[in-house]
Amino acid sequence: MKNLILAAALSVFALSSNAGVTTIDNPFQSNTVLKESVEVDHPLFAKGAGGAQCKGLPRTCGQMANCEQAKQALKCGNTRLDRDKDGVPCESICPGG
Repeated sequence: MKNLILAAALSVFALSSNAGVTTIDNPFQSNTVLKESVEVDHPLFAKGAGGAQCKGLPRTCGQMANCEQAKQALKCGNTRLDRDKDGVPCESICPGG
C-alpha cells in the first residue's frame, strides 16, 4: 500500500513539474526583439574572448547569417564551428573558406 501511495504522489509531482515548461523563440531565427539584455554564462562569450564583436554571436552553424559571421565566431573562440580543424568554420556556408 505504501508503494502505491508513493507512486501516486510521484506521478502527481512529475505531472505538475512539467506544467510550467514553456518554449522561447530563437531570436536568431525570427524577427523577435529582446526587451532586455540577456547575459550568457559561457566561456565562448566571456568578455575577454574578443570584446564587443563577440557578444551576441550565434553559437551554431545553423544560426549563422553568413560566412563572415561564422568566421568571426571562430575567431572569438567557438571552435565547435570547425569540426575538421582545417580553419574553415561552417563549411556548409563557407565552402573552401
